[in-house]
Amino acid sequence: MLLAVALSGGVDSSVAALRLNDGRRRLVGATHLIWPGSRCCSVEVLHRAEEVCRRLGIPYLQIDLEEEFRRRVVDDFVETYLAGRTPNPCVRCNRFVRFGAFFAALASRLTGLGLLAEGEELELATGHYARTVRTADGWFLAKGRDPVKEQSYMLHQVPADVLPRLVLPLSESLKAEVVREADAAGLESARVKESQDACFVEGDYAEFLRARTGREDLAGPGDIVDPCGRPLGRHRGVLRYTVGQRSGLGLGNGPWYVARIQPEANRLVVARREQAERSSFTVEGLNWFGEPPSRALECAVKLRYRSREVPCTVEPGAEARYCGESPGRCRVTLRRAQVVTPGQSAVFYRGELVLGGGVILP
Repeated sequence: MLLAVALSGGVDSSVAALRLNDGRRRLVGATHLIWPGSRCCSVEVLHRAEEVCRRLGIPYLQIDLEEEFRRRVVDDFVETYLAGRTPNPCVRCNRFVRFGAFFAALASRLTGLGLLAEGEELELATGHYARTVRTADGWFLAKGRDPVKEQSYMLHQVPADVLPRLVLPLSESLKAEVVREADAAGLESARVKESQDACFVEGDYAEFLRARTGREDLAGPGDIVDPCGRPLGRHRGVLRYTVGQRSGLGLGNGPWYVARIQPEANRLVVARREQAERSSFTVEGLNWFGEPPSRALECAVKLRYRSREVPCTVEPGAEARYCGESPGRCRVTLRRAQVVTPGQSAVFYRGELVLGGGVILP
C-alpha cells in the first residue's frame, strides 16, 4: 500500500510527513495547486513542501486543480455571498477538492508513474487535528485531542468511502507539541504564521467579491432597518456582514444582531438577540458516516467552527436517506434557540463521533 502525504508547506503537514517516514511504508508527498499566487500556492509554500520531501528522500508531486477549485469553491463562495448567505470555502474544498478531485487525480498520476500498481490501494495523510474511528456501525470521523485546534467540524464532508483510507498522524497531538517538534527538527515551517482566512482572498472579502462580480452596488452603503422596516442607520456594503454579526454595525441602543441580509435591496435587517435566534432550520448537502438516519435522531449540533455544541433533534426527509452527493435534506430542532447563519455548516455529534453534517439553509 502506498501512502501520500498532502503537503501545504505548513507546520502541521510537515510534521505529519516527518512522523510517517518511519521506514515501514512507501511514502510520497503531494501538493494541490488551486489558486496560483495565493498564500497556499506561493513559491515559498511550494519550496517548503518540496524541501520536506527532499529531506525525507521521498518523491514529490504537484497536482494542478485550479479549474476544479475555481468551479467548486470560488464560484460557490461568490454566489453564496451574493445570495445573502455566508459560505464556508474550506469545507467545500475538503469535500470536492482535497478529498475528492485531488485524491482521484493523485491516484491516477501515481499509477501513470508506476509508483502505484494497478489494483493497489492509495492512502492519504494530512496534518489535520482529528481522528478516524472504526466502530461496529462503520467508520466515523472523531474529534482530535487538542480542544482548541481540533478540526472535525471542517472535515465532516470527507466522502465516507475515503475515510477508511485517511491517515491523521496529529490526531492525539496538541498544536504546541507539533510546533516544538518542527522546531527541534529544524523545519522552516515551524516559524510560519498561519492564517484562518480563505486562502484565495488577499485582504478584504468585499473588495474581492466586488472585483469578481463588478457589483459596485453591494460594496456601497445602504440602509440598516429593524424587523419592522424602521431605519436605524447605514451600513458599509452588505458584502461586509454575516448573519449573527453584532460588531461593526455602528448602532446605538444595542446590542443589535444581523438577522437577515437582503442583497437585492442592499439592506441589512437587524434585531435583538431573542428576535434573531431560531429554534429550527433545514440542512442540505448532507454527508453521513455510518448509516444515514431513517428516523428522528437525538444528538448535538455545532453551528460554527468555534461554537459550542447544542442538543438537537434531526428529522430526515424522504430524500435524505442517501449520503455523499445526494441532495437530501433534514430538519433540525434545537433544544436552545441560537443565532443560525445560512451558508455555514451544521455538524452533528454523538460524544466524540461525527455523525455527519451539511449546509444550513435560510
